[in-house]
Amino acid sequence: LRLRLDQTTEMSGIRRGGATRVMSTTLQMYSRAIVESTTAAFATILALTDSVVVSGSDERAKALAAETERQLAGKQMRVRMAPDGTVSIAEPQANISRQVTDLVSIMRASFPGGSVAVGDTWRREIPIPPSASMGVPLGGLVKAAFRLDSITTEGNVAFLSMKGTMHPLSDAIASSDPRALVGSITGSMIVDRRRGWLPESGFLIETRATLPPIGAAAPMQFRLRITQHMRVLEKRF
Repeated sequence: LRLRLDQTTEMSGIRRGGATRVMSTTLQMYSRAIVESTTAAFATILALTDSVVVSGSDERAKALAAETERQLAGKQMRVRMAPDGTVSIAEPQANISRQVTDLVSIMRASFPGGSVAVGDTWRREIPIPPSASMGVPLGGLVKAAFRLDSITTEGNVAFLSMKGTMHPLSDAIASSDPRALVGSITGSMIVDRRRGWLPESGFLIETRATLPPIGAAAPMQFRLRITQHMRVLEKRF
């Protein structure tokens, strides 16, 4: 399967009495997912990144974009995908970054454990590995509700939606702490039931936190907005 991922990340911060600072990056990535083998428990998939282009709005964003390109371009890894959507790394690889392994570790089951009808919902909790960026604690827990919105007449394609909220990990930081990163996530997915794959998906993630003051400066109100669109390309690129 040949895939295209488009993602925009916008970060903004404002201090009392100051101007809003905005930094944004855009990513476009082409990749392939090659099914190497299957069992009743999982499929082994070779994931290959063919090309990636990242751009930034200012010098700092451009530096982050260049580092992202370096980490992603030409990379490959084998993963195992279970029928419920759980993804795990199939074999240890020294060239896989910590960020990638952390990402794969949180790709838990998205699909229901049993049969559902149109209109049914199910819930999932997805832990985010503890880390920090720009002084913001990023560890937390996403509590998401999935819904089967509709299915085609022949039953081959299903349409899902999801809504979720982000919460701090109870053992890491209190919800009342203004530095805690909280927010929401909404998304939609199209499921090709014959292939057992998502031919298209889209997500919007919005988070906020308050950064502590630096010296005499006032605390900063921090916001992060990520929009993501993934789709399967039917033609070779």
